[in-house]
Amino acid sequence: MNLLVIRFSSAGDIILTSLFVRALRKRFPNATIHYLTKQEFAPLLDQSPHINRIITIAKNDGLRQLGVLKDTLLRQLGGRYDVVYDLHNSLRSRWFRHGVGGRVEVIKKPSLKKRILVWFKWNLLRPTVPIPELYLAVGKRDGVANDGEGLELFTGTTTSPLPTWPGHLTVAFAPGARHQTKQWPPERFIALGKHLQERYQARIVLFGAPQEQELCQMIADGIAASTFGDVALQNTSQFIPPPPTPLNLAGRTSWLQTAATLDGCDVVVTNDSAMAHIAAARKRPVVVLFGPTVPEFGFAPYGTRVRVIEVAELDCRPCSTIGRARCPKGHFRCMVDIDVRKVMEGIEEVKKIETAHG
Repeated sequence: MNLLVIRFSSAGDIILTSLFVRALRKRFPNATIHYLTKQEFAPLLDQSPHINRIITIAKNDGLRQLGVLKDTLLRQLGGRYDVVYDLHNSLRSRWFRHGVGGRVEVIKKPSLKKRILVWFKWNLLRPTVPIPELYLAVGKRDGVANDGEGLELFTGTTTSPLPTWPGHLTVAFAPGARHQTKQWPPERFIALGKHLQERYQARIVLFGAPQEQELCQMIADGIAASTFGDVALQNTSQFIPPPPTPLNLAGRTSWLQTAATLDGCDVVVTNDSAMAHIAAARKRPVVVLFGPTVPEFGFAPYGTRVRVIEVAELDCRPCSTIGRARCPKGHFRCMVDIDVRKVMEGIEEVKKIETAHG
């Protein structure tokens, strides 16, 4: 049996399909499973034991290039795929799947319901269906079922550049996002980092894309600007050394290096971005900050300990399904009003660090 899974982008969505891919392999252990995606996201799938072949397209490939790829695949297969699972359902995926599969199963996106929530604030998305389960439903006809094991991201032999920090808390910050309105202000990350260092002597590790290096370095420098003397441990003559300087790894790690490095972090604080799903796939506790978007869209971290922080009472939320370049109201309250203390409480809740490090 030959099966094809299609999901072109983005990084977070590729990771969110991992439940479906594993469940598909469990349902059809002897099948040949191919996965079609963009070249830039292939590393996220490269180490998966469930996929026999990753097929890629370039970012700007048009219909002509896709047509050549279709013809090549059909010749190699000696026929069509038995089933094509289109988890993207875009113009390109619809064109590609035509004539490639004996049967095609397609994701049913709640796009209109999302827009109604944005435009009119009518919530037709209750109960919330997590995106991994929405993908999983594409295989319902074939008996593909949820195994309850969450997401996964295989790192293979990839190693972490993070030195060990035994006996102390390591907190990952992911302050970037594709859209500016999805980013918690950098001064809030600085304040949170200072608080974590003062209270727990925590090590702060910053992650981000190459274009976020400057943002992450500004936050790292802001945290490091605090000076720490030796702090006496209560009822002892021992001393706690100052915490290490925050480590900026933005733009310095691949997708898989980022995932491997997160394994050495006790908790991840992130905006609503791909990092939330990478952390969930590595089973890290996550504190995720939602601003212009809302968890009802289904993109909360899945299958791990998670605390969602949001300003739920704002009547202008959500203002977008994916985020904006600037706040349409001009006040940016959906992010500005997220208090550092609330995020700190979220960290302590998902990691249960009050007794372990308090």
